[in-house]
Amino acid sequence: MFHTGTQGIFLLLAIVIFTGAFAMALGPIPWIVSSEVFPTKLRGRAMSVATFTIWTSCYVVAQTFPMLNDSPRVGPALTFGVYAVCSLAAFLFVIWKVPETKGRSLEEIEESWLSNH
Repeated sequence: MFHTGTQGIFLLLAIVIFTGAFAMALGPIPWIVSSEVFPTKLRGRAMSVATFTIWTSCYVVAQTFPMLNDSPRVGPALTFGVYAVCSLAAFLFVIWKVPETKGRSLEEIEESWLSNH
């Protein structure tokens, strides 16, 4: 829609759906994974590093979006395209590399990480 210059309610809905889908699906994954994958003895320190990394990533996105969106060479179509590709890559990574932790205790998750190495 950005590429063709389409404006109006459908563009707004597309942006809201894009943002909502990320917030409900991939957005919380780093918080969930980082709180479950670290060994108990390292969890406090590891979570501080993970939290710093997550918030730094959010800052980078928040700072680069306006610059990319307003750039005459990039523009909104390519900006959302880049973020869509990043979301797809993150989705595929989660599907293929992040183990299911539903219904497992933290100790069981830790044991599964140790048995894989």
